[in-house]
Amino acid sequence: MGLISGSSSLTRYILEDPLPENYLEIFPGLIDRYAFKGFDESSDAEKAIGWVNILDMFDHNFNRMQYLKEPYLALTWRIDTRNVPAKALKQFSLEAEKKVIDMEGLEFLPKGKRNEIREMTKASLIKRAIPVAKTYDVIWNLEKNYVLFGAASHKVCDEFASFFHKCFNIKIGSLYPWLIAARALDKKGKQPELLEGLNYSITGVKE
Repeated sequence: MGLISGSSSLTRYILEDPLPENYLEIFPGLIDRYAFKGFDESSDAEKAIGWVNILDMFDHNFNRMQYLKEPYLALTWRIDTRNVPAKALKQFSLEAEKKVIDMEGLEFLPKGKRNEIREMTKASLIKRAIPVAKTYDVIWNLEKNYVLFGAASHKVCDEFASFFHKCFNIKIGSLYPWLIAARALDKKGKQPELLEGLNYSITGVKE
């Protein structure tokens, strides 16, 4: 989802590990290493994940570090997914089972053999499936140590946080309203415990 093209759902993260002092030297290599590569012709993977240009989802070369707009780092996280419809998998698996039965003169196939045929059939069909691409913009403020991610789904956000840590070796945690308030109190020398038990209705009136 595009943070720079219009309205979008987003999740805000705070860095839980320090930013390396020489990040300008380290990050280009890491981003290139985890850039989006797509699927190899021989691959039976169901997902391809990586970084692309925030202005062009088909550009993953990152010439001249165009993702760096100090103090911001701007990238797009791309996920291509491909799958085999359940009915198609069942149909082709039954066809493959019949061929094995006829070739080997068997009366029936044991469960283990059927599972093996099913997995082989799925691996063959997945290579022919057309990938569906989704993109999520990422804006990283390198000075204030927070990251804006263009999604709110828990599943997608968890996967992104894991990928971010794998790429940069930096853990991030979601910055929700209570934590923002607690950090603000801490900066003023007040205890975050003041927020405990505080509850607001959707109208904003304290209950």
